[in-house]
Amino acid sequence: MDDSPKNAEPKGSWKERYGEKHRWRRYSEWPRGIEPPAKVRIYERAGHYLLNWWDPAAGKNLSERVDGDLLIALAKAREIDGRLAEVKTAGPGRRRRIGHAELVERFLDDLGRRADAGEVAAATVGRYRSALAHFLAYSTAPEVARAFPTAASADRTFRLGFNTFLQSREVSGNGRRGAAAKRMSGRGIVADTVRALYEWAGDGERGGLLPEGFRNPFLRSGGGRTVLRGDPLAEPDITMAMAADFLGACDDFELAIFVPLILFGLRAAEPCFLFREHLLSDWLLVPNLPGLDYTTKGRRDKRFPLPVGLEGFWNRCRNGHESGPLFVRRAVADGRERPEHVGKSLTELEAVYRERKAGAPSDAAGRLRLRNRLFADAGGIAYGDIEKGFHRVGRKLGWPPAATVKDFRHLFATTLANAGLPEGYRKYVLGHAPGRDAAVAYTHLNRLKELVADIYARDYAPVLEVIRLRTAKL
Repeated sequence: MDDSPKNAEPKGSWKERYGEKHRWRRYSEWPRGIEPPAKVRIYERAGHYLLNWWDPAAGKNLSERVDGDLLIALAKAREIDGRLAEVKTAGPGRRRRIGHAELVERFLDDLGRRADAGEVAAATVGRYRSALAHFLAYSTAPEVARAFPTAASADRTFRLGFNTFLQSREVSGNGRRGAAAKRMSGRGIVADTVRALYEWAGDGERGGLLPEGFRNPFLRSGGGRTVLRGDPLAEPDITMAMAADFLGACDDFELAIFVPLILFGLRAAEPCFLFREHLLSDWLLVPNLPGLDYTTKGRRDKRFPLPVGLEGFWNRCRNGHESGPLFVRRAVADGRERPEHVGKSLTELEAVYRERKAGAPSDAAGRLRLRNRLFADAGGIAYGDIEKGFHRVGRKLGWPPAATVKDFRHLFATTLANAGLPEGYRKYVLGHAPGRDAAVAYTHLNRLKELVADIYARDYAPVLEVIRLRTAKL
C-alpha cells in the first residue's frame, strides 16, 4: 500500500469528517493472497463501499461509492489504480456531483471558447443558451430539483417529465412587448440541444462531468426524428403560383430582396451578406466572408446562374454602383439615411472591421456585435427587415400563418427535385454537405448552368414573368 503523503488519510479523520454514525471501516489487513490496491483506500459501511484516492489531475482527494461485495470494490479500486498509474487521473466522470444549472453554465462556457476559436458560429451560442433556458426552467422547479438534484440523476423519468413540460410550455412572441403567449413550437430544437449537453458532459475528452457508465436519457431511440413533417405528398406551404402573387404584391423595395430568396432558395439571412461585387454578369455568388468572420450556415460557398432575361432587374439591384451591400435598408435606399460606410467595398469594410477588432474584446460574441454594427454602418439590411417584409406582404395576401419565409427554400428544393436535377447538384445549390463517398470527389457539377436554366424556363415561368413586368414598369 502506498503510504505517500498524498495517499495518506485525508485531512481530518473520517470520524471527524463523517461522524461516528457513519462507522466507516478502512480495510488495512487483507486475506492472504490478495494484493491491496496501491493508490486507493477502501472503506466499508452498511453493505456498501467507498473508494477514496488522491487524483493529481483534480488536485484533491476524490471518492466513489461502490454497491456490492468486497471483490467488486477491489476490482474497481484496481481499475482506478491503473488509470492513476498510466494517465495520472482516474478518468472521466469521477468528479464531484454538479447540479443542472452548473452543468449548463459549464457547457455554454465551453461552447463560447469554441466560438472564440472559430469552431462554431457566435450565433450558435445564443441559440443554445435560449434553448437551455427551457431546460433550466424545468430542472430547477422545486419538485423536480428534489427528485433529481444532480445532473447525473437524470434518467428516463426525468426525460419524460421534461417532454411533458415542453408540450404545455407557453412563450411570448420573441419577447415582443404586448405579444400574446402561445404554445411553444421549437420543442425539437430544445430536445436536440439538451441531448448535445449530456453528450458533451459524458465525454471524457470534453466535459467529463458525469459518472463513468452514465447513459444519456435523451439519446434518440429507433430510427431518429422524422425530418419531413406532415403529409410528404402534399403541396408545399408556398406554391409557385403563390410565389408569383407574392412578388406581384411586393413594393419596389421588397421586390429586390425577395427575388433571390425565391429564385435561389437562399436562407433568410444570406441576402444580408451579399455585396454588389458578388453579382456578376451571369452568376450570383453566395460566399463565406472570412475577412468579416461570417460563414454561411453550411459553411459552403455557392453560386447560382442568373436566369435569362432578367438583366434589367439585376442592373436595378446594382443601382449604378459597383460596391457596397447589394441590399440596403429602406431608409438608405430612399435617401433618408446616409450611414458612415455606405457604398464602401467589401475590401474596405474588411479593413474597417480589422481596425475595430483591434481595440475590442476578442471573444466571438464581441466580434458578432462588431460585425452587425459595421453592416448597419454600411446601410445593409438585417434579418429582421426580411422577416418584417415577408409578414407584411403575407398579411396583405391573406396567407395562412403556416407559411414562412423559409418556405421559399422548400419550394426551391421541391421544384429542383421534381424537375429531376441530380442530388449532387441539389446539395450544392442548397448548401448541404455533399457527403464523403469517393464518387462525390470524382463528380464535377459542370452542367449546373444549363440544367438550372431549363428548370427556370419551364417551372419558374410565372415568377420570371412577374419580375419582367415589374422591372419594365420601374
